[in-house]
Amino acid sequence: MSMRKIVEKKKFLVAYMTLGYPTRDAFMEYSDILKSSGADILELGIPPRVAFYDGASIRTSYWRAKENGINREAALEIAGNVDATKIILCYLGTAGELAGFMRSVARTGASGVLIPDLGMVSPEALVSYAKASDAARLEKVFFANYNYPDGTIKTMASHNPAFIYVGLSPITGEVAYVDPTKSIMRARGLIGGIPLAAGFGIREPRYAKMLAGMVDGIVVGSELVNIIEENVASVARKKVADFITSLKSVLEDASLELDSE
Repeated sequence: MSMRKIVEKKKFLVAYMTLGYPTRDAFMEYSDILKSSGADILELGIPPRVAFYDGASIRTSYWRAKENGINREAALEIAGNVDATKIILCYLGTAGELAGFMRSVARTGASGVLIPDLGMVSPEALVSYAKASDAARLEKVFFANYNYPDGTIKTMASHNPAFIYVGLSPITGEVAYVDPTKSIMRARGLIGGIPLAAGFGIREPRYAKMLAGMVDGIVVGSELVNIIEENVASVARKKVADFITSLKSVLEDASLELDSE
């Protein structure tokens, strides 16, 4: 199923993992666990040269992946073995020339590319990304931090992406200190009917439940790294599965509430 069909059909869960983390083999195990536990889309990250929006947990996963010898080419090779609806996360400096990078991503079977620092550059960068995505027959998806200018978010929406992902705090893993309701409602007003996902700092189902009534999808990543780092492998695998299952249940309940209205 295409990514667009998934996000337009139901409230969706995106689970992030850094490619090759915690090890190549363990990464494949976790990608299977995420999918089987309810993640609709896997967001697979390539370790960057410079990370702008990532907190301590995601940076730890980058470091461990690099220690395992994971560069851009190795990461894309691993991504090609993941049997799931997936998008590749990659910063601009690591992606390099967009047209060639998009073609490489398409060969992995990924649905699209998320470039988190794209909106920091210029409207022209958004156009270049959209053209490169279209040429490679990839679906478009944009990231907008909660403090992005209105014009940038509107421009993203004008390219008709599968969804727009809004970060609710300055960096991943941190709970929003600006009222997330205001950030979400502002984004909603700017993007019209484009599906909206929210993330950063989703550590428990209770917070996800609060967000689920306002957005079409939620994105989780840092808490998965925390679980893996804080537990032995056998325990971590179960806790990751339980956490994803709990978030999926929250989204399913929110969908049912909408259907009954």
